[in-house]
Amino acid sequence: MDLFEQLSEGRQDKALDRLLSMLALFEADSEIEQDLALERVVAYCEREWGGYAAGLDALAHRMELRSGDAVAAAVQSLRLREEGAEPGAMIQSIRLRRRRDRGRLGEREAIITRYGGEDAVTTPTAFEIIFIAATAYLAEEGPQGDPFGPLSGWHLAWHDLPDALRVAVSTAYPLPETVAAARDECLKWEERLHHLEVVFDCAGAGTLPTACAARRRVVEDLWRKGLRAAGLDDVSARLDYWAGRGGDDGAGYAVLRDDLGAISAGFAAIAPAETTKDRARRLKSEHPEWSLARIGKALGISRQAVHKHLKGFSPSA
Repeated sequence: MDLFEQLSEGRQDKALDRLLSMLALFEADSEIEQDLALERVVAYCEREWGGYAAGLDALAHRMELRSGDAVAAAVQSLRLREEGAEPGAMIQSIRLRRRRDRGRLGEREAIITRYGGEDAVTTPTAFEIIFIAATAYLAEEGPQGDPFGPLSGWHLAWHDLPDALRVAVSTAYPLPETVAAARDECLKWEERLHHLEVVFDCAGAGTLPTACAARRRVVEDLWRKGLRAAGLDDVSARLDYWAGRGGDDGAGYAVLRDDLGAISAGFAAIAPAETTKDRARRLKSEHPEWSLARIGKALGISRQAVHKHLKGFSPSA
């Protein structure tokens, strides 16, 4: 590598370092500051790489080459490429995450206020009634109207669901179509259990009606591996599952590998970032009348560096 190439590579690294620091401002507390940060990053990528997607692809490529954690690098690079294809996607994901986190907070008084009274907390919600009503015909003989009684002989969460019960809770209300949506519904069930535990002031006191416990089981299976990831939000949701509750038998790695393989194909068509040499030759082809100094000014490099990049190049080729 000669001196000019070293200088060019060093400038590229500095540009990528600056891009990385600018992307960190997407985490700003103010949504106005986030929007301004996006405008600055887009303008910077246009200037340095000729386009937003090209700049983010260059950063993603460096992460893939230099990261010691292959899985983390794959997720980060895919997120960057998704952002390049859909500007603002990262900021929207951050905002959704913050709204979700705020929605999980709440103490006993706040929960009771939310439901409208302590008795209302322990009463099946409208969403729960959908599944209770849809599975009533599966109740065993005995006390009628007990939402916590066995259905098709099932009431222990660690036992396999009977087919009839699985079908009933799956058709009573549309199933989630994405991993993220499955995660969100599953967390709603868990939030409901948490509310019951807080109101009863006893860990483990909360219990879902049998039909709702079955629905939760079905949705958790979708979150775990039943649905294929369609984007980075889905991969993030899948990681949430396997990092927090998936066990340590290594099964999660195979699921995540398949997810990443499936969505990587969606970014295969994105063109790699132009090198400075490519940009110099493109400008010469587009503007054959331009001098070396004019091209150098456009690229932010010296006339001598332009001469090096154009050596042996003919615009007509």
